[in-house]
Amino acid sequence: METFRDQLIRFQKTNYLRNLQHVRASLSYNPSLIQYENEYLRCLKNYDEISSKGELLKKILGADLVYQGDYHTLRQSQRLILRILRDIHEKREIILLMEMFHAVDQKHVDDFLGDKVSEHDFIRKIDYGRKWPFSWQSWSAILYFCKVHRIPVVGINSQTDEGIRSLRNRDKFAAKIIVKTILKHPGRLAYVIDGDFHISPNHLPKEVDHLLKLLDHPVRQLIIYQNAENLYWKLCKRGHEEADVLKINDTSYCVMNTMPANKIQSYLNWIEFSEEAYYPVNREWETEGQEGDHGITIQEMITTIAAILGLPMPPGVLETLSIHYANDYHLVDQIQSIKGISGHIRLIREKIKKGEAFLLEYETPETPRYLIYLPSSNINMAAEEASHFVHAVSRSRSTKNIGPFDRFYKNTMTECLGFFGNKFINEKRKSHSEHSIRTLLGQIKRAEYRERDPLIPQIAKYILQHLYLERQTEDPSIFYKKFQAVYEKRSFIPIIFSTQLGYILGNKLYYAVKKGRFPLSAIRDYFQRPLDDKREAFLTYLHISKELKEEKAVNQY
Repeated sequence: METFRDQLIRFQKTNYLRNLQHVRASLSYNPSLIQYENEYLRCLKNYDEISSKGELLKKILGADLVYQGDYHTLRQSQRLILRILRDIHEKREIILLMEMFHAVDQKHVDDFLGDKVSEHDFIRKIDYGRKWPFSWQSWSAILYFCKVHRIPVVGINSQTDEGIRSLRNRDKFAAKIIVKTILKHPGRLAYVIDGDFHISPNHLPKEVDHLLKLLDHPVRQLIIYQNAENLYWKLCKRGHEEADVLKINDTSYCVMNTMPANKIQSYLNWIEFSEEAYYPVNREWETEGQEGDHGITIQEMITTIAAILGLPMPPGVLETLSIHYANDYHLVDQIQSIKGISGHIRLIREKIKKGEAFLLEYETPETPRYLIYLPSSNINMAAEEASHFVHAVSRSRSTKNIGPFDRFYKNTMTECLGFFGNKFINEKRKSHSEHSIRTLLGQIKRAEYRERDPLIPQIAKYILQHLYLERQTEDPSIFYKKFQAVYEKRSFIPIIFSTQLGYILGNKLYYAVKKGRFPLSAIRDYFQRPLDDKREAFLTYLHISKELKEEKAVNQY
């Protein structure tokens, strides 16, 4: 009999192969690129052992030269760069060498880091959209981190022709800049960010090695790959798909921080000029089986989540769902015309303003109907709202008027189940943990974290206080006394607070079920319960939290 884990892996493999087929169909035959890719893949046939974040950081800190591969359309790829920089900047002096900047624009890079030019003028002067047509938002946090901590940034890219000769010439050009930087700044860690294919030992590192040998200047090198698909499937066969760091050999590691299908989906999104790229979002989640459709649709996500949970979807229920996007400027006007929604308009406007997805349930004379709003093509948003839809359809709809306390924990449980179902689509999605929240507060205090939302520090403190209280008592009156003012706030604070508590619990719940430590039948029951009775949502939350107190967070990177 197929297990819960088997179902998830089968679904991921099917989705990956379909996305791969779409990618191949979108690319014209390019023998040069195929040759270059095959040379890269030869270095990633297997791995020595499962490693850890701690071991990887030790290797980085002990190196003179680090190459980190980047998958340009995947935001998680750039987030890893920032995470590593945060972990090592106090222990080593660093120089960041980046493919995204052309060497001819070095003066503008220096001026931007030195606050001599604004962000807007900097992007214009380096002709960013043409030379590097990927999301600026994915990279800006890295640049601002370097600004704050005075980490020099050096451009290594060059303008060349197409073909294999172009790729190799770019490697040779970048190698010269890297070697010059190493010689000019002895003792500093040269941290190179280049495209995945470039960093394999037979490409850019080979060119750098050649120059360093001519100069009789040996250095300790390390290569960091990201999300090698063939290694992920090997991990699945061995029952270790949750591993987040692999040791390839003594001088190379691979970080696994997203699912193979989602990595390729980011490229498909970029082709369609989606949110993951430099241009506005398109509607790739809505189409269903049409010519040119890319990747998995929301309807398929819903069907998959319901099937794995064993929850039958009523016939025709998907026809009651409409999907709306950020470019639907008349959405609020449409929503205002729906009977019984007027009291929620302020919250809906706030969610749209903050770029948050949501599911809206409402009644018509004929049947219940559902609306999903997606501000972008982000797969996690789509999967979470698909899970919310399954939950909404599965439970009976209640018209009970519940108070702030019960509403807070009902939302917590709703977000817990939404995150749980989201993990079916992207197992590598991470929630915060108690440790990561403490780390975040430390980064904010030291001005290392560029957080635009002033609510975040306060909500982070609330979460830590709540998690502490859970270990002390199960008495709802004590929670009410502690957080009464928060529960009753008419603002976004209780929503963000309860959502993050739900995410933390949903993440733990997923791994507990997958490992057989928590029954899937109980999850099915939670999806079917409205949780509207007094204290019911609170007691359910506390029961799960107590059952999972030993469940540790996974996926550090």
